[in-house]
Amino acid sequence: ARQLSIIQIIYSVLLISPYYTNKSTTMSISPSSTRAINRIAIAQLRSTRNKHTNLINIAKTAGWAKRDGAKMLFLPECLGFIGDSAEHTVLNADPSIEVQMKNSCDDDGVLPMNTFREALAATIESCSLSPDELQHDDKGSCNDEYNGEGNIESIVAELRFIAKHSNLWISGGGVHTKATSTTTSPGDESSSSKIYNTHVIIDERGQITSFYHKIHLFDVSIPGKVNLKESNTTAPGHKLVVCDSPIGKLALTICYDMRFPEMYMELVQTGGAEVILVPSAFTVPTGLAHWHALLRARAIESQCYVIAAAQVGQHNEKRRSYGHSLAYNPWGTLLVDA
Repeated sequence: ARQLSIIQIIYSVLLISPYYTNKSTTMSISPSSTRAINRIAIAQLRSTRNKHTNLINIAKTAGWAKRDGAKMLFLPECLGFIGDSAEHTVLNADPSIEVQMKNSCDDDGVLPMNTFREALAATIESCSLSPDELQHDDKGSCNDEYNGEGNIESIVAELRFIAKHSNLWISGGGVHTKATSTTTSPGDESSSSKIYNTHVIIDERGQITSFYHKIHLFDVSIPGKVNLKESNTTAPGHKLVVCDSPIGKLALTICYDMRFPEMYMELVQTGGAEVILVPSAFTVPTGLAHWHALLRARAIESQCYVIAAAQVGQHNEKRRSYGHSLAYNPWGTLLVDA
């Protein structure tokens, strides 16, 4: 089951989630730009420690996006893995993004098939079928739970495979990646043993075009509700990133960054950003209080579209996310909200 909302703006927004009953809303707004109308898909996920299931769910959203003509798919923070502890997350981190970006250039987007990638491909194809075609789909991969295993090269490598197979650009809103000696801060020995929270952009050829390491880390303690300290295991990034895409210049940020408005003004005024991305795994208490207010404020003050793909629901015994994948326009109008 999924929730589906379509809104016509400069590009249209398709909101998709494997965890809600079907619902469709359509409205039209006159474009304020001469840019061609492109459709985008914003996913809402409930990732867990099971990488295979997480990636299959992403393949489902890619199939739905492909079926409905989207050009780009936006995924939330922690899209491929949410561990049971900080240590668990570190142990399961991807190789460094710099190494993976080099591999992306070297292999020219050609990723060898294996058992798990065959399952990803079958899922994309099944979910990209129209309702009539789906009734005659012998494989039925779109509705089935994946119970197999198979080799996972890395979360980013499988995202590259999904992007190429579905012919979609993908915003991978948050993947934990290992640091290298060249990416850690000079003189900071502690950061060499930490990981990065990395937002990666992949084009429709399966090539990594850009990446951003999360700058503002989430350290918060609300007695009896939330106790998270991201900085224990994660090193902060140091560079602002704006990159090209089919829908314009994207400002890459992650979750807690949204509480620092000066960062967004710099991305817009210096970087020329037109669309702000804030993929997140927001906690429920802070989400109830601040999620909509902060994202709307970032849209209004920057005069940009804001796209925020979100995690939702119970990930494990200790962690639950607020959800509400959404998009705002520069006037601060809520265009779509899960």
